[in-house]
Amino acid sequence: RDANERLGVLLDPHTADGVKVARDWAEKVDTPIICLETALPVKFAETIKEATGSEPAIPKRFAGIMDADRHVIDLPNEVEAVKELIEKNV
Repeated sequence: RDANERLGVLLDPHTADGVKVARDWAEKVDTPIICLETALPVKFAETIKEATGSEPAIPKRFAGIMDADRHVIDLPNEVEAVKELIEKNV
């Protein structure tokens, strides 16, 4: 919320957590700290609306994405299963 109010920058919840930790550490270290955005705010629209009172804008490149077909593959929680899936599909 602070970044949005002070800077006009809307952060997703995960990035906001990273920025919070970076701010806490900024006073303890003398090196630059870089925070990378981990997701677009629209991915967490409900959480953003709850925190700010308004829904995040959907970037043009994602317009209609919620209406697109979904492709889901269930895998066991095993590294080998993930490796096998990647090998078959890449």
